[in-house]
Amino acid sequence: MDFFKGFSFTKTVKRFGRTFGRFPVAVLLLAFLTVYLIVLIHNEGNSADYKWNFFYIFYPATGALLAVSLQLLTEDFKRRAVAVITQVVVHALWLGVSLYLTQFERFSMQQLLGVSATVVTMVLSLFLLCFFRKDDDVPFWNFAQRLLVALLSGLMVGVLLTLGIVLFVQSLDWLFGMQVDSWFPYIPTVCLVFLAPLLTMGQIPEGELKHIRVLEPYTGFVKGVVQYLFMPLLLLYMATLYVYAAKILFTWQLPVGWVCYLVSASMLGMAFIIFITYPLQHDQANSFFKRLTRWLPLAMIPLLVLMSVAIGRRLADYGITVSRLYVLVFNIWCYVVCIGLLITRNKRIWWVPASFAAVLFLISVGPWSIPNVTERRLLDEAHEAFAATGIKQLPLSGEQYQRWLESADEKVAASIDGKLAYLQRDYGYASTMGLIGKDAVVGLLARETSEAAHTDPHPVAYYNSNWSLMNHVAVPQGYAHMTYVDAVELQHQEGNRLEFDAHVDDAAATSSSLRFQATLNQFIERDLERNRNNSVEPLILDNGEAALVVDYFNVSLLNDSVSSLSVTGILFTK
Repeated sequence: MDFFKGFSFTKTVKRFGRTFGRFPVAVLLLAFLTVYLIVLIHNEGNSADYKWNFFYIFYPATGALLAVSLQLLTEDFKRRAVAVITQVVVHALWLGVSLYLTQFERFSMQQLLGVSATVVTMVLSLFLLCFFRKDDDVPFWNFAQRLLVALLSGLMVGVLLTLGIVLFVQSLDWLFGMQVDSWFPYIPTVCLVFLAPLLTMGQIPEGELKHIRVLEPYTGFVKGVVQYLFMPLLLLYMATLYVYAAKILFTWQLPVGWVCYLVSASMLGMAFIIFITYPLQHDQANSFFKRLTRWLPLAMIPLLVLMSVAIGRRLADYGITVSRLYVLVFNIWCYVVCIGLLITRNKRIWWVPASFAAVLFLISVGPWSIPNVTERRLLDEAHEAFAATGIKQLPLSGEQYQRWLESADEKVAASIDGKLAYLQRDYGYASTMGLIGKDAVVGLLARETSEAAHTDPHPVAYYNSNWSLMNHVAVPQGYAHMTYVDAVELQHQEGNRLEFDAHVDDAAATSSSLRFQATLNQFIERDLERNRNNSVEPLILDNGEAALVVDYFNVSLLNDSVSSLSVTGILFTK
């Protein structure tokens, strides 16, 4: 590794100094993050405020990544003032975003996907930003493969250093009896959070090394691995899919869903091979391999058509979901990539990861993002379905919604019920509060038209837990004994009413099992409250002989029947 060439203490200190001089903001943020994590570990994870705890970890980690990317971009600017202003403005914007996210105790799906896509874009920007105005991809390829080596070597050194120090510290216990267990969490924090990134940053090419326009020699080992292992494996993959496509045409049956995953894997494999063999595209001695890789994008297009048919079938049969729309956009992007590679004869590759990052960011962040579009579309479809049957006043109560399911067209009712269940599961219960009340139960229809009916049924689950309940409950008046119940057995279900036995093994109990009754809505209402609030009032069941304060429950429903019931809690007996 270049960082340790001509290793000496003085040179190493100077290299660390140059790294700090080049990436001061990133180094300071990583230092803060390391110290904060050490303090947090020392306090056993306790912090004054969970929200600020998130901020003090999230912002330094992502801010350091952003700082490196911005430095790689702006260090090539001719005007220093423009470089400084660019870095300050972007950092201020990201600081504002991080502070905005701090106010939420939990992320919605839209926020989670948006943040994830933004972080992925930041990672890709390390490789891409400083080459967006180049008319030649050779410097980009040289820089990218050097940066990959820097990332992997920095991680490897961090892991080896962690293992070595852990073994040394453990030896102090083995040899001298020193109690050093409390030191272990600090070691990976320092090595992996601070030292490994610092080593990586120290190896990132700069100056003339950052823009080398001559392709470095391609090693025979790498060439052999690609030509005789990766390429045959990809061709075998693609041949299998072509055979499957021929089977579809012969039997005239639409493709199944997993075709999308196989075609996507083939597409990514093709992109990887074209990227890693980029120097061979400029080597006149590899004409056969160049022709083979040059026509790979053309061979991929019929498989992309197969993928499009599979996606279209899913959308037509079961409607839109976030995952299906992401796959659809990926499919369209694959067409563009294949056509672009054919036009450029595989000699321009920078735009492939750059377009992926741009598309991922655009479809994941903002009101036009796929999660937001999906939510609005599903809610509009439910509104339209209710309006088509003469319903004008919303939200519907649980009883009104049940009557609508029974009176509406079977397929329409099943479709809307499934969409409302999807919205509640992935977007939270607040997303459907304008359509149905909190007492409405969704997802209980036998959905023959759903995708689950053709694969494995997926139960609807409701649960809640108050794990600290045991420490705060006192024996109520009229009861003499308290014991913990961790096993129940469902005995009977009649509509909304459930009967189950709580099994106890305690001499003070009047019986080895006690029968309790509850309604399904009681459990569902606690689940609704759990999604709206962090804590809820515990469910208390009293049969006159004993009282059960429910600490945790999990109710799984398959169609309209309870498939499993799990309840733990505190049992009070007289």
